[in-house]
Amino acid sequence: MLSITFYYREPRKTGVSIEGIFKLVKDCLKNEADIKEFYCEANLSRLQNTRKAEQFASDINHITGDVNFLAMGLKGRKNVLTVHDLGHYDTLKKRSFIQHATYKLFWFKLPLKNVQIVTVVSKFTKNKLMEYFHFPEDKIRIIPNPVKPIFQFVPKGKLNAKPIVLMMGTGKHKNLDNLIEAVKLFDYHLDIIGWPSRDELERLKNYDISHTIYNNLNDEQVYERYIACDILFNASFYEGFGMPIIEAQAVGRPVVTSNIGAMKEVAGNTAMLVNPDKPEEIAEAFSKLVTDKAYYKELVARGRQNAAKYDYREIAKQYMEVYKSLAG
Repeated sequence: MLSITFYYREPRKTGVSIEGIFKLVKDCLKNEADIKEFYCEANLSRLQNTRKAEQFASDINHITGDVNFLAMGLKGRKNVLTVHDLGHYDTLKKRSFIQHATYKLFWFKLPLKNVQIVTVVSKFTKNKLMEYFHFPEDKIRIIPNPVKPIFQFVPKGKLNAKPIVLMMGTGKHKNLDNLIEAVKLFDYHLDIIGWPSRDELERLKNYDISHTIYNNLNDEQVYERYIACDILFNASFYEGFGMPIIEAQAVGRPVVTSNIGAMKEVAGNTAMLVNPDKPEEIAEAFSKLVTDKAYYKELVARGRQNAAKYDYREIAKQYMEVYKSLAG
């Protein structure tokens, strides 16, 4: 039986999307491969974790994301690296030359020399990887993120009297600013999962926008928020994939997302695509969904068909094909 080690960042209570994805993969492949797990230790330096990683090496070593530097401790072995996005890379480029150069060297240039296959979650991320680092296309595999099985379809009856718009995440690139501008003249309620900035909270208050803020939610609690909402807002400026899109679609809620990058790639014609820079387009999309019941149902049906393509069992098979091809 093929032995595989999954390498993770340090354990955490929130922001565990990467770990959740590969737990599903591990569970699906338990009869086909012997999979061990290595977690970086927060009390060790990156160099110490890199040295320790070698002690857990298997036939195939899969660095699951965010700790790309571990590949340098696995030199000469059969290694897979998953790149989820290059958003942080792009951000550092604008912020600090030294930080950007360091990140580029130890998260990409040196690690990429020590992996045989890179998996990416979207064509958008693949193109970025090739553009920035000239990584060979024949060594890249596109394997999208799976929908967790907890996100099951729940039919939507009547919309809430005050339609609920759900937003997942509150980094500036998530675009809460323009969501606020889009709804300030309308009677919506915002469910916001994350930590809005002080200026965003002030604007929510000044515009008297009905809202509830949630954080530290587990999957079951996130599922409850999907069920409760009428519309998912995911029109951010940058995503490597756009996981909330397919989660909401699996539950049966229509999505308003951006007409750029990975979001357009993942959603296609199964969501309402808008310019994330234009609050008026966002507002028009909400109005269309709230007032046109037939279109609402049509978009839900399209979304469910789209989400079905991201079944976790199919995604696990795709990873297994990568491992087998690398094992020879």
